[in-house]
Amino acid sequence: MPNIIPFTYNTKQVRVIEKDGEPWFVAKDVCDILEISNGRDAVSRLDDDEKDAVGITDAIGREQQTTIISESGVYALVFTSRKPEAEQFKRWIRKEVLPSIRKHGAYMTPETIERVLSDPDTIIRLATELKKERQRRLELEPKAQSYDILMDATGCLTMNEVAKILDIKGIGQNNLFKLLVLEKIIYKKGNSYLPYQEYKQHFVVKQNPIKKGDVIIERSQLFMTTRGLDWLAHKLIERGYQVNYYKGKIA
Repeated sequence: MPNIIPFTYNTKQVRVIEKDGEPWFVAKDVCDILEISNGRDAVSRLDDDEKDAVGITDAIGREQQTTIISESGVYALVFTSRKPEAEQFKRWIRKEVLPSIRKHGAYMTPETIERVLSDPDTIIRLATELKKERQRRLELEPKAQSYDILMDATGCLTMNEVAKILDIKGIGQNNLFKLLVLEKIIYKKGNSYLPYQEYKQHFVVKQNPIKKGDVIIERSQLFMTTRGLDWLAHKLIERGYQVNYYKGKIA
């Protein structure tokens, strides 16, 4: 049975499950909070790597196959929700729940705190997680040098390259566009994405005409400056995203 971390948002239960070291959310709980009436249909439209199924034991001891969604899957559902409070729910997950899980390996509810105080095994597990986190940060330090070389470069980066460099788990190019729209950094106009005026200096927009048969379709393509990448990485970290941007992955 997976490790379930229960917590409550505005009196409603949301269950988090640790999968491969990352938090996954029970889809039904998220859909209930966002008031998505056809949750099954909404989840079916998520990318394959944003959804999965696990066995969870119900109140009378039966194992039920339950759909879970990744962090990026939650953001995708928030983006489709028409509920005004959806943005507040996303901010709560990002600023309170996820940082606590990643720092301590558990959401620090009163029940969790009680276990920490009374259970030696819980104390040992949390200490081990903190040791791993310190080791991870030490490993990232030398990688900063290669990133500094990138930031001294001229020119600009495609959004696919930006997604690889930021290395946010579950966020490729397509989901990066969704994330930046959700964060009100860029917006969609027709088939193109454009930056908001206040962030315009971090991007470059180039015309990229596409030929379809005998018709030439004018299309704008969004690029990011290398200095803008540094700004974006820090902006997303400030907003609670787990960015591993020192890896410098350019293909």
